[in-house]
Amino acid sequence: MVKELEAMKQRIAELEAELAASGATASDAATALQGAKENFVSGPALQAASPAAALAQPVPAAATPDLPAEITTKSLPFAYADWTWLNGNARTKDTPMATKYFTPEFRADVNYILDFNHPKDDTMGGSTESFRSDEVQVEQLSFGGDIRINNVRGRFLTMYGMFATTTPRNDASPGRGQWDLADAYRYVSEAWGGYHWDVQHGLNLDAGIFVSYIGLFSYYNFDNWTYQPSYVSSNTPWFFNGVRVQWFPTDKLKIEPWFINGWQSYGRPNYRPGLGGQILYRPKPWVSMVFNNYGFGEDAVGIPARTRIHTDDSIEIKYYDKPENFIDKAAFTFTGDLGCESGGGVACTGTGKGGAPKQAFLGYMFYNRLWAKKDLYGLTIGGGQLNNPGRYLVLLPPINGATAITGTPYYTENPGQPYHAYDFTVTYDYMPSQFITFRAEMGYRHTDLPYWTGRGGITPPGGNNGSPANYTCATGTTAGTNVLADAEVACGGGINSVWFPDLRTGQIAATVAVLVKF
Repeated sequence: MVKELEAMKQRIAELEAELAASGATASDAATALQGAKENFVSGPALQAASPAAALAQPVPAAATPDLPAEITTKSLPFAYADWTWLNGNARTKDTPMATKYFTPEFRADVNYILDFNHPKDDTMGGSTESFRSDEVQVEQLSFGGDIRINNVRGRFLTMYGMFATTTPRNDASPGRGQWDLADAYRYVSEAWGGYHWDVQHGLNLDAGIFVSYIGLFSYYNFDNWTYQPSYVSSNTPWFFNGVRVQWFPTDKLKIEPWFINGWQSYGRPNYRPGLGGQILYRPKPWVSMVFNNYGFGEDAVGIPARTRIHTDDSIEIKYYDKPENFIDKAAFTFTGDLGCESGGGVACTGTGKGGAPKQAFLGYMFYNRLWAKKDLYGLTIGGGQLNNPGRYLVLLPPINGATAITGTPYYTENPGQPYHAYDFTVTYDYMPSQFITFRAEMGYRHTDLPYWTGRGGITPPGGNNGSPANYTCATGTTAGTNVLADAEVACGGGINSVWFPDLRTGQIAATVAVLVKF
């Protein structure tokens, strides 16, 4: 018996040494924290206070790119609880393909969306998730992963599918200068490298392209409770290009400053870069709070005197957790957004010099989710509301192929122009595996002025004519001007000779999707 105890003690000492030296300890021991537009990843909390406990509970294979292999499980930030219930957070608990130095990642997002306006060109607008109606489309196909060797770390994830076209078209910064930034970054959703210092619970310095955290929802639909998020998320950034510092003073708190090119921009829109940061606080296993702030940047291309400030704050609370019951979990999220622009002919309050009109963003969203039968099923109900006078963050409809660079005379974004909107969705998830979600969703979105694609579509006769910044004649040719009176003359027959897109104030859409993440 004594010999057996001595042998066990020696084996425990060996395991402690192996766990301390192994990449699995830090790479595999945390809970998934990838959120909104956030790229903090982890897996289920590991009760590994001793090697015996580690043997009793096998180490999961998920990786934590924010942390090096040398950190012990006890010091991992947020590792004291399972956070896979969070909206904007991947629910995968392990990655079987993970190795000591590299954790691969694969994502596939395929949808079929039916717009009840039945646009004849199958083109939808006003969204960063819904692009084509009555068709099967690959929204996202991405592969990459996390690399960590000693304290050096990095991550890359490709971006193919609809995202490769729809994400760059919302960024106007490539219109300033050369080298075609939109194409340079088109097939990349995340690409960064950095270094970790073992200070307190961790200190990271990373540079590159990161998924952002504003709007609570993740860039990737697999991570979210719904497919189509409310306006607060669809109209705020999915990515930042710059430098970040991540400081974990405790295992429940992250402080993260940003130095970035601008507001969801590959380049610097004007002369000043953007500054911002995030505070993520998770004091209890059932609550998560995130505070995002942005400012200083001059983000209106061609108007260097105009600056932007923005705050986006969210809380998520799991208010019910009874694994033994049919309804086993329930949680809600609430997000509030407030921002504005000033200078260059606009003001935050609308009482600026010379009576400058108000340019502001005020929005909120609320969602409630239920899980049933040991998380096999999910049901989410929620929505939001937005007031954005000046339309400075409103997604431009792709009329005649319009982008954020070209603009369109059919839907202008001039100072003082109103934009009021609300929406709601009902989402049902079937989740037979942690790696796949079958999703069905019904949603309604409304604006006070025509904005959504109607039955007549938003594509000119004969297709796009290559001049989205100008009016189009009824024949499909460009009028060569963005002034309506001049277009009537150029088209030769008054107002009836000018083509107009069919825009509506409401949209009902049904979505079914297959979402995969390894």
